[in-house]
Amino acid sequence: MTFDLFTPQVETARQHQVFRMLLDEQYAPERAVLNAWARGFEDRDGKFVQEFQMTFESGLWELYLNAALRGWGLSPDMSFASPDFVVGEPMPLCVEAAIAAPAKGGKAPIGYSIADIPDDFTEFNREAALRICNSFNAKVRRYRNYYSTLPHVADKPFVIGIGAFDRPLAHFAASRPIFAALYGLYHDESATPRGARRVVSYNVSSAAKSETVDIPLGLFCDDQYAEVSAVVYSSLATWGKVRALADNPLAKTVYTTYHPNGDDIKPRIKATLKAAYEEHLLDGAYVLHNPFARRPIAKGMLSHARVAEVHVATDGELLIDAPEDFLLVRTLMSVRERA
Repeated sequence: MTFDLFTPQVETARQHQVFRMLLDEQYAPERAVLNAWARGFEDRDGKFVQEFQMTFESGLWELYLNAALRGWGLSPDMSFASPDFVVGEPMPLCVEAAIAAPAKGGKAPIGYSIADIPDDFTEFNREAALRICNSFNAKVRRYRNYYSTLPHVADKPFVIGIGAFDRPLAHFAASRPIFAALYGLYHDESATPRGARRVVSYNVSSAAKSETVDIPLGLFCDDQYAEVSAVVYSSLATWGKVRALADNPLAKTVYTTYHPNGDDIKPRIKATLKAAYEEHLLDGAYVLHNPFARRPIAKGMLSHARVAEVHVATDGELLIDAPEDFLLVRTLMSVRERA
């Protein structure tokens, strides 16, 4: 079953600005990417298309997870109303999509000005970790109160997929907030001396939500969330990912990408014109396993040559299996000609 993402179903005033932009003919390659992500996906409640056209980010992330699961060689059974994805073969798996959304009254993730560029990345990452925890906890409550009672969910590994859309430039946070949220480990660039060979890292157990309220971090550091098998996370499955994958070689766009650089704490940076730029669907994605999971994911089920997969050793060390050129951050700059 296929459905039409791009015939407007809501009036223009209620359409998300990226959706309105996508209707322009020049973005036909980007529409093709989203239609490809939607293959096999079904609008089970009859509201997905309208919500996609109005809110965009949550629908974008759900479509991305649909494509990612198929990139892992999995075929979700869309006959179930919930959770979002139920996989039967080769091993059972349930996946629920969530986004780290802006705090109430916070700025939307799309569009930014110079004023939005953070001057304090520690604060930027703290707030991002709080938004991740908020989304994670909401899905855990839903699992405990409802999903776990469903016969097609019971006794299956349960994964939460979290996309970072909590503010303008959310992709700058990269993996810092998800490592703090799940494993209580924070890499602190602001505390790292110039010329250091390693980024200063330390354990964190909470982050301040307000002057009187702290939110626990290190959600995978004990068995309190044993029903969650893993988290799939990306800060780069955004409009930028759609543009990166679009077959539009004539676009006047430069992609600046950041990659690990061996033992050097400074990343390797590349600038590439669109015509020569290549990016994989799963570039920038993390699979973060819960060492206390009651139902761990079968070994290798979510492994992929382009993905960073994180396990915890018996001594507590994080074991990260990632490609040498793993995509840490991607930014793009386009030139638009005026008549």
